[in-house]
Amino acid sequence: MNEFKLAAGSVVKLGAITTQLYPILRNGLAANTPAHQFDATGANDAGRSNTPGVQIGELMAYFSACAGFCSNTSAVHHQHEEVMGRFVTTLQDKRGEKPVMPELEEIAHQAGLPVVLEMILEEDCVLLADTQFVSESEIDKSWKFWRSGFLQREGGIPSTWIKQFYFPRLLDYRDVTAAKNPRSLEQTTDAALMVGGLMQKWHKDAPGDLLAAFRKQYGRINFSQRSNFDETSLERFFNLNAMIDPATRLLNQMTMWQDIDALAKKQGISLN
Repeated sequence: MNEFKLAAGSVVKLGAITTQLYPILRNGLAANTPAHQFDATGANDAGRSNTPGVQIGELMAYFSACAGFCSNTSAVHHQHEEVMGRFVTTLQDKRGEKPVMPELEEIAHQAGLPVVLEMILEEDCVLLADTQFVSESEIDKSWKFWRSGFLQREGGIPSTWIKQFYFPRLLDYRDVTAAKNPRSLEQTTDAALMVGGLMQKWHKDAPGDLLAAFRKQYGRINFSQRSNFDETSLERFFNLNAMIDPATRLLNQMTMWQDIDALAKKQGISLN
């Protein structure tokens, strides 16, 4: 088909992790920003693939956030295997108690949690098809059915186009003392959105059906928390206890990973 453009005013999303937020705020998104990916088996590829543009989507934005989060988590745990092993053992032995481990500070700084950025296009932008779902010529179907594609714009995407970001419920140690804590359950629900992205990617499940089912059950189709995307809002976000306290950020990394892994396995998807 002929060139396909998304009109100015279109609302689109893309997946990222928290360690990318300040660089994106400062520099925007480069025209060839690499996309977070897993390999064909579901295992993490420990990297990011080259793309023909900035990858955007609906449920696929949650896939990207999940892939970026899992890649970062694997890298952090591999690089700091001994310390993280002691951290996990302490969490298991003293449930609900925050470990006193000063060595976690440097590690937590490297840990990125999943986020989904929402932006409003301020001009018409060329869209390319996501060829994992359709042929290169089926751009219309790529976006209207699969809700996935690649934006092309010379100079990339300015950060001023990004208006807000969504993020999962963040927990404190008091939240993990009981099995059915409402905040823990909300974080698990947030993880289910990311697993929905995995289901679209590997099972080729229709995103419209998955999101409709999610909305019917939970009344939303985004992470449970959100924030504006500007200097003041990011400062406030990174000053949340779950972000600024090293042991608490790593607790959230662990609980999110466990939820994603467990839910993915129920769908026949392995993260290992």
